[in-house]
Amino acid sequence: MTPETRRILLATTLSAVIMFAFMWFQSRNAPPRPAGAGDAGPASQGSAKSEPSPSGPAQAPGAVKPAQPVPALPEETAVLETRELKATFTTVGGALKSLQLKEKKFQREVKGVGEVPVDLVHVAENEPWPNALVASPELGGTGGLAGDPASRGSMRITGRDAKSVTFEGLVGTAEVRKRFFLGERPYELGLELHATAAQKGELVLLYPGFVAPDAPKPGFFSGGEIFEGVTPLCRAAGKTSRFDGEEAKEAVAGAAAWVGLDQHYFVSAVMPTPEMGECLFFRGPGAGELGAALRLPLDRTLDVTFKIYKGPKQLDLLRAEGRELDSAVDYGAVANLFAFFARILLYVMKALESVVKNWGVAIILLTVVVKALLYPLTAKSMRSMNEMRKLQPEIEKLKAKHGDDKEKLNVAVMQLYQQHKVNPLGGCLPMLIQMPIWFALYATLQTSVELYNEPFLWLRDLTRYDPLYILPLTMGASSFLMQKISPQPADNTQAKMLLYIMPVFFTFIMLKLPAGLTLYILVNNVLSIAQQQWLMRRHAATTPAKA
Repeated sequence: MTPETRRILLATTLSAVIMFAFMWFQSRNAPPRPAGAGDAGPASQGSAKSEPSPSGPAQAPGAVKPAQPVPALPEETAVLETRELKATFTTVGGALKSLQLKEKKFQREVKGVGEVPVDLVHVAENEPWPNALVASPELGGTGGLAGDPASRGSMRITGRDAKSVTFEGLVGTAEVRKRFFLGERPYELGLELHATAAQKGELVLLYPGFVAPDAPKPGFFSGGEIFEGVTPLCRAAGKTSRFDGEEAKEAVAGAAAWVGLDQHYFVSAVMPTPEMGECLFFRGPGAGELGAALRLPLDRTLDVTFKIYKGPKQLDLLRAEGRELDSAVDYGAVANLFAFFARILLYVMKALESVVKNWGVAIILLTVVVKALLYPLTAKSMRSMNEMRKLQPEIEKLKAKHGDDKEKLNVAVMQLYQQHKVNPLGGCLPMLIQMPIWFALYATLQTSVELYNEPFLWLRDLTRYDPLYILPLTMGASSFLMQKISPQPADNTQAKMLLYIMPVFFTFIMLKLPAGLTLYILVNNVLSIAQQQWLMRRHAATTPAKA
């Protein structure tokens, strides 16, 4: 095997290793399925605040007797509506029962039903609704979170108008008033919480979610599909923590900036003003129940106002909310290394889309821009490959001269390259530089709601895989053609392997990846073929003149 062939195989193997390592880390970073029943309760709170046992609720020293449950009243609902969302509130816990996104972009296809709005409230049958409250044992609570029946206790609607609704009722022994109202910004609601009690204690604001145990697990080959999974989040002490689903644990110490849920292309977050309370992650009593919570101290009275954001992970909207809410966007264990590039790519694509009014065309133009920026490297790579090709007869002579002495052969080959000023790695450099761009674009397509449900030609959604497989098959054909016209290794066996195996390998990889990424690579291949032909003709035209 020639040194050139070894270098090509090394670059190819390295690319494959990087790709599969990326897939592995992405699958490990995907929101895991929560464990089953029996592991409910708040995190790291000890026996004084454990989930109630079969014999009765655990009581902290000095705790009052749990308040008698309020008799169940018929459920009432109230609706607040803006141009972007429709929020439905319920007297069951005085909480948020549904939040539908009204824009056409956020319609999703459901088999047997048709298109329905995305609803960012997704809980199990007996799980609390978002923004429900539970009390600490000192105030008559059970010490649990999602398992506390008081979280679904009845409250009364004591006031409502077009922009707000007010609930009143008991949470343990605390008297609570909750006023929900429309916010000033898109996808924003507000909550004013007032509570009084005869003694000190704590109230815990719940933000639960649900992942069906049989739900498909997100991963590298998910093709941008929307999943019902959620990942509880907390921002405190300048750090954003994510619940890994393994063990319920208390979040980082410090006043909480916000708590909420990562819901793939969307995020739900509750932001107390001022920053206060303590973050908790928890699992509920049923399989798949989990969430984030905010523990608030109640010194006989409590008055706090919250901003609630429930909407898309659109960076400009998240930054407008403040509190580093844009840190809720997670690119994955490996792709986070390229998050800086991902945001640059998104910025460039948004600028291009604002002109051409189509995200598919914006991706094509982005490819042209990147190709133009990398042109000097590509031209240098082509010259290096052509020079190495010319040196193959000399290398064969060196092989015959040194026989099986590989050490002397390698030294002689390197001296030959130095004599002719050839960089043996020059042909691999453009491909290695493209890898971070591919990862960054993949991360952008997997997390940027701007491209969600955006059509292009026959594609309904650039963040999902091509259902007709036209793009990946065409991309594979272009990879074959590009390899065919490239300078080939002297070893025919290795040349055939690179010619046939690599295009098939990359075609297989791209079958279930987002169509936007496949479109980028396809256009890049077409431009590379055109560029390669032009450089070869230019080289052929200048060589006789020099001779």
